[in-house]
Amino acid sequence: MKPEPLNKKEANLVTLPPDGREGMAADSVFTPSKSKDISIIGEIFRKLIHLGAIAIPIGYHFLGIGVVIPVLALCLTTSLCLDYIRIFGNRKSRHFIRRYMGIMIRPSEKRDFIGASYILSGSILTILLFDKPIAIAAISFIVIGDTAGAIIGRIWGKVRFRDKSLEGSVSFLVACLLAGIVIPAIPFWVKIVGAITATIVEAITLHIDDNLIVPVTSGAIMQVIVSQMVILKYFS
Repeated sequence: MKPEPLNKKEANLVTLPPDGREGMAADSVFTPSKSKDISIIGEIFRKLIHLGAIAIPIGYHFLGIGVVIPVLALCLTTSLCLDYIRIFGNRKSRHFIRRYMGIMIRPSEKRDFIGASYILSGSILTILLFDKPIAIAAISFIVIGDTAGAIIGRIWGKVRFRDKSLEGSVSFLVACLLAGIVIPAIPFWVKIVGAITATIVEAITLHIDDNLIVPVTSGAIMQVIVSQMVILKYFS
């Protein structure tokens, strides 16, 4: 008996090998995942754009707070305006934005801000709250670590917990440690603690976007450690 011919939609789908989640086939790279997330292609596009945020710590290193904060504030205002139009605008404006951004918008973000607004907010808070080297490290962790963890976790993640994977979390940690190697002015063991903190917070975050909470939390931990070191050195 001849197999039934695929319809046009099915013929255009590209599928991946089994992904280990209860015997299910991996998601199509173009269609939404069975875990109700965006497609793998959407995830890759999203994280490539996310990786572009590495310009924030690099810009802060070379240009300083007086230049970076106004630029980030302008970018955040623009992002919030786009979010507002996407969520509350008229039908035509919503359709226009979703047409070009829809592949990268998670289901949970349909009525919420997208990751760009959160990472810009988190970066501004981190820069204002912490010492320059610590802020650079904390922002780098969420940019590089989240990119590596999300892509590797979606494609090769098999050991699942919540909506995360062990492979993704390990990749997140390794990427943070590699980033920490090139960040100066902080003892490496402090950056290890910051990287571990960032990984744990990213893995357990439920109701607060990790782009906001991860840099602030890891930055706070590193700031406390460095401040204690300075105090101890002063009184020793």
